[in-house]
Amino acid sequence: MTNAKKIVVSNKEDNIKSIKSINFNNVTPIVEEQKLDTEIKKDPRFTNDLVDQIRGSEAEISGLKATNSDNTKLVNELKIDQYVGLITHIAPLKLSASGNLTKADTRAISEDLVNECSMSKANAKLLKDNSVKFVVKFDVPSQATPEMIRDIMTDNGITSQTKLKQAVNPQDDILLGDKIARMIYGKMKSVKNTEGIAEDKFVQTDLTADDIKIIEETLADAKRMWEAVEKANKESAKDQSEDNQQVKDTFKALGI
Repeated sequence: MTNAKKIVVSNKEDNIKSIKSINFNNVTPIVEEQKLDTEIKKDPRFTNDLVDQIRGSEAEISGLKATNSDNTKLVNELKIDQYVGLITHIAPLKLSASGNLTKADTRAISEDLVNECSMSKANAKLLKDNSVKFVVKFDVPSQATPEMIRDIMTDNGITSQTKLKQAVNPQDDILLGDKIARMIYGKMKSVKNTEGIAEDKFVQTDLTADDIKIIEETLADAKRMWEAVEKANKESAKDQSEDNQQVKDTFKALGI
């Protein structure tokens, strides 16, 4: 009668576990090796806890109507909480050589921020893009914890979204929209309060409300002209494409 006994031996190398099955058939050991991929794919979709955290912070920020030092400080803290949560979530995800998320992960995260966390598309994009850049900039490990992310922020003086943007974006890579907004409206600056404590504060430009209104109207007029030209160009390109197709069809019919 044949008695078979199996011994399983694991060999951990990189992300592959080698399973060796040794079957003793009478006196002849038969070794069979099977490789199992143990790499766990991280789900880009948010957990309920992350949704609650980001959505709760966003609702609280939206409810702060008055602009004062206390509210500004609270908004900064709530924004940092959102970044800590999202950066921790993104860290295990696979990034491309150029430091970008896959299209599928980008879509999943963007949808959850907008649909589950009730963020505007603009705020969602800003939060996502800066979080990815943070992971790349500070080489955040996949097993990073929220505490680790906060330590990195503390070490680099990041206490607000503005400071985080400055930390992850090179000065020559500042968005044109940001530059224009600063020229017209103003920008966040670190200002010491009456107690000598530095806090982020929005500092207006010297432009009056009337000045800004004229600028906005001028930009709106320019936008309408741009859109009209863009529409005309597209229609012209479409007509040209149709003309080219007619020529091709004629040549084909003539056997040319």
